[in-house]
Order: sequence, then C-alpha cells, then structure tokens
Amino acid sequence: MKRSALLLVLAAALAGCIRFHVPAPVVHDYVLDYPPPHVEGRALPVILRIAPLGVAAIYDRQPIVYRDGIYSTGTYFDRRWSANPSSMVADVLARDFSDSGLYRAVQHAPSLLAGDYQVGGEIEAIEEEAGAGGCAAHLRLRMLVMRLRLGKGDPVLLQRTYTGDEPCPCNQPGALVAAMSHGLEKISEQLQRDVYEAIAADMAGTRHTLP
Repeated sequence: MKRSALLLVLAAALAGCIRFHVPAPVVHDYVLDYPPPHVEGRALPVILRIAPLGVAAIYDRQPIVYRDGIYSTGTYFDRRWSANPSSMVADVLARDFSDSGLYRAVQHAPSLLAGDYQVGGEIEAIEEEAGAGGCAAHLRLRMLVMRLRLGKGDPVLLQRTYTGDEPCPCNQPGALVAAMSHGLEKISEQLQRDVYEAIAADMAGTRHTLP
C-alpha cells in the first residue's frame, strides 16, 4: 500500500512538471483594396462629406462572416477584417471620391469646413455566401445622398441599394477578399457616377432620376 501511494505521488509530481505546448492558432487579417475607379466629369465647386457608414448587427465585428443557406451563419475565428467593415468600406469610398478630383474637397474625418453634400448609408451585407453552384463574395450597400445646406425641395437627392456579388472558391480567404474587393470597386464606380449626377442636377435646379 505504501509503495502504491508513493508511486501515485511520484506520478502526480511528474505530471505537474510536464507541459504540453499547443501552438496558438494563426489569425490572418485582411483589407479590401483596388485601384480607384476613374470617373469622367467637370469638377464641381462643392465640399462633399463622406459620413461614417452604419452596418447591420451581424456584420458589426472584425471576424469574416459566412452564410450557409438561408438561416445558417457563422464566423471564421482565424480570418478577420483589419478593421470593422463600416470603417474599412467608408475609408475606401472616401479615398475613391477624393481621388476622382470631381469636387472642391472631400471630407471624411471631422473638419471645420461646412460640407455642401453628404454621402452616407449602411452595409447591409458583407459575407462569404455558399450556394449550390459554389461560393460568392456578397456585398450590399444602401447609400443615401443629401444636401446639407438649406435649399428648396427635398434634401434627399438619392437613395439606392448597390450589390456586388463575385464568385470565388469556397474556404479560400485570399480569393474571397480579392472577389470582395472587385465587388466594392464596381459599386464605387457606379456610386460615384450616381452621386455626381445627382449633385450636378441639384446645382442646376433640376431633379435627378435614376434609370
């Protein structure tokens, strides 16, 4: 009995000295990026403000969201956006509007300059979507353009939903981010055209209508 007890004590002591080193999972951060789209037009003498974007609650986090079917969603614990999607997408759109050279100034950060028009909205979806034909990068933005200064008529000049769906291989984060970037690039180009036409029409005293 004494020998058995001694062996148990020795085994417990040895177990306490042994440490199992399990490597921590590698977390990869991703950012949306693409060359700013080129949009033709005469520069307008207005200050355009790019407001912070809202984001649907399910996407209001850095882990990348995937959808498998109508009701099933989840997140990748080791794949995430470098920043919250609302900040990341707004930063890229602000860069595109500024790079266009179509406005006197483009504001995104807080500024003492009073803006003339504002572009804002919400990210309704930003996810990897699985379907019968494979996966796709699904991005949907609901955008709003409004006049900030007092004027005649409705200050809301434009409200429209933009969708960018791009096919990509399933479970390949690099391909997903590349496809999502391409979808945002197409949205940005169309959004810029619509915003420019809406503001130009408002300055001319006419109402802009989308086709």
